[in-house]
Amino acid sequence: MTTLVKRMRRSFPALGLALLAGAAVAAPPTLAESLLAQLAKTPPVSTPFVQVSYRGMLDRPLVVSGTMKWLGADHMERDIEKPFVAVAKIGDGEVSVQRGHGEVHRMPLARAPQAGAMLAGFSALLGGDVKALQQDFSLAADGGDAHWVLTLTPRTDALKRQLASIVIDGRNAEPRCLTVNDANGDTSITLVGELAKAGLRSDAPLLSAVAARCRNSR
Repeated sequence: MTTLVKRMRRSFPALGLALLAGAAVAAPPTLAESLLAQLAKTPPVSTPFVQVSYRGMLDRPLVVSGTMKWLGADHMERDIEKPFVAVAKIGDGEVSVQRGHGEVHRMPLARAPQAGAMLAGFSALLGGDVKALQQDFSLAADGGDAHWVLTLTPRTDALKRQLASIVIDGRNAEPRCLTVNDANGDTSITLVGELAKAGLRSDAPLLSAVAARCRNSR
C-alpha cells in the first residue's frame, strides 16, 4: 500500500467528523430570518404610506399620509402630505420635525418612542441585518406566501418601557402594514406600498377594520 493511500485512509475519519460538525453548525434559517433576507433592499428606498394612529387621548384616529424614505442604517425621512405638510427626519440619534415652512424642532430619539419604533420596524423590513436586530428584539414569524406575519418583541427593559411589539404583515416579498403597539396601550398601523396607494375606506376607520385590510387580499 502506498504512503499516499495510507495518508488518505487516515484522513477520512477526520474529514467525516469535520463535515458532520459543519452540518450541525449550518442550521437552516428560521422563517423570520428568511423573510428578512427576502425583504432586504439597498438604500435609498421610498414608499407611499398611510398611518392611522389610535391614541387614548384622541376621540378619533389620527390619519396622515405621504412618502416614507429609508436612507440606510438609522437614517429615515417621513414626508407628510395630508392633512398637513410636514417633514420628519431621523438620524444620528435625533429627530427633527418641520411643519410647512415653520421652525425646525429637534429632540433626542429616546424622547420620541413612536419615531424610534418606526425606524426599527422600517430598518427590519429593508435592512436585513438579523444579528443587529436580535440584539434588541426577539423575532417570531408565521404564515406563508399568501400572508405572513413577522413580530418583533423588545428584549431590553428600556425598550419594554416604551414599546410592546412591532408587527409586520406582508405577502410574498412585499410588506403591507407595520403595526406599532406602545407599552401604554396606544397603537398605530402604517399601510405601505400598494395597500397605501389604495387608501382607506373611511376617514375614521376602526382599528379592527384596518387590521383586517392588512391581513386580507383587498
